[in-house]
Amino acid sequence: MFAATHWLANTRAALNILTTGDKPKPVEGHKPRPLKFEFKTCALLNISLCEVSEQSEHFVLTLYNPLSSSTAEYIRVPVSDNNYQVLDDKGVILEVQYVPIPGGLMDLAYRRSETKYDLVFFADELPPLGYRSYYIKKTKERPLKPVPDSPNTSSMTSIGNEYIRLNFDTNGFLAAVTAEGMTRIISQDFLYYEGAVGNNLEFRNRSSGAYIFRPKNDSMKIITTDVDITVYRGSLVEEVHQKFNNWISQVVRVYSQKNYAEFEWLVGPIPVDDDIGKEIITRFDTDIKSEGMFFTDSNGREMIKRLRNHRDTWNLEILEPAAGNYYPITTKIALEDDRARVAILTDRAQGGSSLRDGSLELMVHRRLLHDDAFGVGEALNETAYGNGLIARGTHYLMVGFSQKNDSPTQKTLERFAQLEVTLPTWKFFSKTNYTFEEWMMSFNNSFTGLGKSLPKNIHLLTLEPWHNGELLVRFEHILEKDEDPEYSKSVKFNIKEVLKNFDIQDVRETTLDGNAWLDEHRRMEFVSDPESIDFVNYATLSEEHQSVHLLRARRPLTKSEYHKETLPDFDFESKSKQDPKPSIHLNTLRRNRLEQMKLDKKDLKHPRGESNNKYDVELNAMQIRTFVIYLRQNNSFASE
Repeated sequence: MFAATHWLANTRAALNILTTGDKPKPVEGHKPRPLKFEFKTCALLNISLCEVSEQSEHFVLTLYNPLSSSTAEYIRVPVSDNNYQVLDDKGVILEVQYVPIPGGLMDLAYRRSETKYDLVFFADELPPLGYRSYYIKKTKERPLKPVPDSPNTSSMTSIGNEYIRLNFDTNGFLAAVTAEGMTRIISQDFLYYEGAVGNNLEFRNRSSGAYIFRPKNDSMKIITTDVDITVYRGSLVEEVHQKFNNWISQVVRVYSQKNYAEFEWLVGPIPVDDDIGKEIITRFDTDIKSEGMFFTDSNGREMIKRLRNHRDTWNLEILEPAAGNYYPITTKIALEDDRARVAILTDRAQGGSSLRDGSLELMVHRRLLHDDAFGVGEALNETAYGNGLIARGTHYLMVGFSQKNDSPTQKTLERFAQLEVTLPTWKFFSKTNYTFEEWMMSFNNSFTGLGKSLPKNIHLLTLEPWHNGELLVRFEHILEKDEDPEYSKSVKFNIKEVLKNFDIQDVRETTLDGNAWLDEHRRMEFVSDPESIDFVNYATLSEEHQSVHLLRARRPLTKSEYHKETLPDFDFESKSKQDPKPSIHLNTLRRNRLEQMKLDKKDLKHPRGESNNKYDVELNAMQIRTFVIYLRQNNSFASE
């Protein structure tokens, strides 16, 4: 709590300095200046609740873009009426649309608010690593309230734009998706697994719980066969509000200038009156012939190919097909065939899999009634306000050609969208007594922290204070090799041009983690054991019992045998079956290699003089580079 409060206080102070144009004052001997804008964050925006927008006749919304290139985003602001006007920092009146807040949110017992609508507008040209502010005020004009489409029970319902179109069948379920002139059968539904119940005395009797996903069986339970839908259309967004039952609802929306569809789900409280724990999934079924293959991301970076019921390094015997094929999904899961590709982007880390060809599923919520005996000591049965927890999140569906060779490819578009949805704008709300004219003429309502925008395939991953007068920066290339004929190429840029607002004196590259100089760093050169050694003994010391235990690992470390006997007087040789001669030879070779590395490191020279190209950086596909930047003392930030 203290860290969050401290961060918010610093953010408010910094934004006020940038907005007013005042120079920062030294901390010592000066009282904090009065804040002209509050820059509040609305922590309950995910349930369309914000005190500032609900209670103010006029207020300022500041959008901070954390990306290193300009971006655009559709903004949703909860309001109590449909008579607002949005003006940007140049005085342009923006087009707005009002969408009713979904019934699932309005019915939340603990949501006490007068807001009825989401005010939607398109914020364009948000500067990189900077902000842009908007003045929002009530007007006397009252446009027509949003009216849903008439109920349609005889034909398909369609929403979309020029990039993607979704079709829903007469039962309210997604039925097909059209993108780039290609139509694919794609359906989406919510289902659940029943959690396994056991006595936890052995693994096959382990209960499903906080640390382990173990369904009672691999068959999923259908939640409903009929979905109530309400459709809202406008110039900025088209939405289908779905109600699956009393505890699952969803909004499927397509914004007019986005190439993906949003699935914003609301799940909970999960009922357990039947004494059955439930693990809720969303599943997308497609006509893609995936042949057991799908792809998951590795912490938001490289994509890893997965094969159902398969491991690359050993013969896998699957006893639990569902749990045994689940993987962590940090940002994306995808599948493809020789023609089409379907990807789902997530807004948080989730478990996911493809348990049958053409299918993708993601775990969205869990409520279980038995402990799994892995340490928590209680069942995963969390409650709030006397009921089970309610979860809300968003999935982003992208569909396109898998073999597209022109730039940007479908994978590239997914990368760009992934960065946008993972790092959306930060939203700050400020009540104000200034008229629009006073606000526009008196303050800096647009700012960028970069002197030059980076290409879309380069991301400024880190920019943070380091030691006194120093900054730590990381740049990353977000494309993999051969993902795109253009965007996968190496990129060159100049640090001084990008960070022009900082008065840079010097720069020096470090290792990835920033704790060693790259020009002093030498990778360890390991000398492996010869193939003739089948077992390698490793010793571990137990200080508590003053004993040594042997761990015998079979190469390639896929099976281990533990020797529990205590070795008297640490007698390793008595238990080792290895021939000592190869070990002596290997140890000598390794020692000589380490000594040579020390000599190589000792002879390194570290020039720190001026160089014409030391500020030039080149990044190859998926590469990350880290630098320490030295700022000129007493002038850390360049003057205008």
